[in-house]
Amino acid sequence: MDRGAWYGPPDDMLGHPAPIEQFVVWTDDTVVALQHALAYRDGCCFTLQVAVRRGSSDETAWRALTDRLVTRGFPPEPTDADLKFGVRFPDGSEATTVGNAFDGWANPADRPEAPRLVEAGSGFSSDDRYYQSDQRLWLWPLPPPGPFEFVIEWRKMGIDAAAATIDGSAIVRAAEQARPYWL
Repeated sequence: MDRGAWYGPPDDMLGHPAPIEQFVVWTDDTVVALQHALAYRDGCCFTLQVAVRRGSSDETAWRALTDRLVTRGFPPEPTDADLKFGVRFPDGSEATTVGNAFDGWANPADRPEAPRLVEAGSGFSSDDRYYQSDQRLWLWPLPPPGPFEFVIEWRKMGIDAAAATIDGSAIVRAAEQARPYWL
């Protein structure tokens, strides 16, 4: 049985990019930027850049921050201080990366409530002065045409909430260009 589209990007399709290129957060020490959305027929995968400079943080605080970022997802529920992502649509519906436990994970025939925003992989590098990561987030289903908000919260870094307006129409158009590997 095929897995449901809500699990993540398809592994048998070439997605089509929709450029976003927006800073969601840009402070003295922290940057979170949306690079692009890779659009598929049933959803899109956002690619984000996250960068943090150590600045005046002492060794203990820096290590605590980077250790938490490196072990993101363990424990599965973020603390109030962790980096969180979400989307908010004009009709009031929203999805976040928080609390994505879904009873039907074991049975692909079960279908969660839409929309869903789940982490879909990341890579990082870190040293004693700098942390950088590329993160991917899967949004299912595709956003509605028109503007919507991409939101982050990262209280540990002094960011209560920050939002960028995204063009859902560009993502929907890009999804029309997604191609299956095999016919």
